[in-house]
Amino acid sequence: MTEQTLAMPLCRARGVPEIGIWLPVYGGWLRTRDRSRGPDIRGCLAIAQQAEALGFDFLYASENLLNCIHGPKVAVVDAWSLISALAATTSRIGLCAAVKPGFRSPLLVARMIDTLTRIAGRGLAINLVCGWWQDEFDLADVEWLDHAGRYDRADAFLRTLHRLFDPDMERSATRDLLVHTPFHPGTEGEPYRHFGFSGEGLPDIWVSGHSHRATRLTSEWGHCLFLNGMPDAQLAAHIAEVRQMAGRWGRKITVAVNAFVIATEHPEQARERRGRIVQNRNDETISFFRGVMQASGASAWMNLSDEQMVDSNCGLDAGLVGSFAEVRDRLRALAGLGIDRIVCQFDDPMRDVGPFMQHVIHPLKEAMQPE
Repeated sequence: MTEQTLAMPLCRARGVPEIGIWLPVYGGWLRTRDRSRGPDIRGCLAIAQQAEALGFDFLYASENLLNCIHGPKVAVVDAWSLISALAATTSRIGLCAAVKPGFRSPLLVARMIDTLTRIAGRGLAINLVCGWWQDEFDLADVEWLDHAGRYDRADAFLRTLHRLFDPDMERSATRDLLVHTPFHPGTEGEPYRHFGFSGEGLPDIWVSGHSHRATRLTSEWGHCLFLNGMPDAQLAAHIAEVRQMAGRWGRKITVAVNAFVIATEHPEQARERRGRIVQNRNDETISFFRGVMQASGASAWMNLSDEQMVDSNCGLDAGLVGSFAEVRDRLRALAGLGIDRIVCQFDDPMRDVGPFMQHVIHPLKEAMQPE
C-alpha cells in the first residue's frame, strides 16, 4: 500500500500539539446530578463557529446512536448530520467524525466522505470506533460480536475503504471488494476498479482503542491512534508500541489523546471546580454505564474508578486541570511524550474556550516559534 496524503495534516508550531474541541453531541461530558439535559444542536453549531474564529485546529464529533453520557432516555446529535452542517458553514477548521463499522458500509462512508469533502472544500478525517454498547447494536439491528469479532469487522471495513480509494494498493484484502463487483459492459471478466473516488480523497483515519488489536489496526491501516486520558507511563507505552509496529510497515503514526480541560487564572480555582464536579457525580448513571462497559469486553473500560467515569473517556486523567501556566506546562509535557493532538472537552465550551485559547494556546505557540 502506498502512503496517502493525510486529509487533515499536522500544521502546528513545533512542540505544540494540534488542539481540537470535542463537540457536545450528548449535551455535555459530565455524569453529574445537574447535567442530565440533552444536546443543544444550535449550541454545537455556535461552538464550532467560535472554535474556528479562535484558531482551534479541528472539530470532533463522536458517533453514538444512544446517549452514552446521560443514558438512553436522553437524545443525542447524529455526528454525520452535524459534520455535514459544519462542512457548509466553516471554511478552515479541520473536521473529524467517528464511524462504527457495521452501522455504515465502507461504500456508504466513502461516498459520504467524497461528498462532504466537496462541500467543505478541504479534506476530512474519520475516527473508527468498534463500539461497546450492545443495546445500541441490537436496536440498530447490527450483529453484536465479541471484542475480537468487532475488530475483525473493523479490519475488513478499513481494507475495503482503502481499496475503494486506491484499487491498485499493493496489499491484498481479506474480504476483497473486487470479487463481487459487476463487470464493465461489453468487457468479459474485468471488474469495475474505480467508483469515482480518488486516491487523494482517502481521509485521515483515526482508530480508537487501547488493545493490541487497536494498535495493530492503526499501525497497518490508520494514521492516528486516539487514546483516552491516562497516566504518562501508560501513554508512553502505547505510543512506543504503535510507532514501533507501524515502522514495520514503513509508516508513521500520529497520536491523539482525550482531555477534559479546566484552565483558570489561579490553580485553586481549577482544583475547586474539579472537586465540585467529582463531588456532584451521578452514582446511579455511573453504575449503569459501568455495567454496560464491563460487559463489552473492551480493555479501555476495565477497572475505572467512579472519579474516572464522571467524565467521558477519562479526560481528567490527561492532567489539563490547573492555572493557565500549569496547563501550558502540561501541554509541553504531553508533546514531549509524543502526543500530536489533544481532543478537548469543556464543562461550558462557550465560556471556557476563549480564555483557554487566549491564555494557554496562543502564548504557548508564540513561545515555541523560532526567533
